[in-house]
Amino acid sequence: MSTIDLHSRRCDADLVALVRRGDEGAFTAIVARHRAALVAHARRIVRSPEDAEEVVQDAFVKAHAALRADTREMALSAWLHTIVRNRALDTLRRNRPQVGLDLVAPFLADPAGGPEDVAEQRAELGGLADGLNALPRRQRDALVMHALDGASHEAIGRRLGMSANASKTLVCRARSGLRRELAAA
Repeated sequence: MSTIDLHSRRCDADLVALVRRGDEGAFTAIVARHRAALVAHARRIVRSPEDAEEVVQDAFVKAHAALRADTREMALSAWLHTIVRNRALDTLRRNRPQVGLDLVAPFLADPAGGPEDVAEQRAELGGLADGLNALPRRQRDALVMHALDGASHEAIGRRLGMSANASKTLVCRARSGLRRELAAA
């Protein structure tokens, strides 16, 4: 029988105690037990499956560190749901639609053509802004830093707390997502 199977039979309080003693298998059991409910909770708040997954992942990272640093008793499920709620609300605050001046600068110049060109340019700008805003926050941030600010993947990785390779993957996923959004518009 695997360590995870042994841990899955334990109550939350026992798992918390084991995590505090350094048993990583106990934390894996906590994740397995609570993940689905936490993702559903986050999804009700942020409305995006990708953002909900990211919120829960961030919440588990925070929870792991907090469990190791604190010895107080807790109602684990309620505590995890509170962390997820707070992280989800943070995500909503950060994901408020924002279009920087650098992004719209090409659209500020007078179009060479007539009213049809102006209307087309406005539609393109609106589609681009909508597409960017539809991306998960970290994807959008990585794409904007790379494409508009010219940041290297190493710099993006440092800023977002990930490796340069993870930054490359994030930018690639963001570009693909933006293409899908623009094609659907």
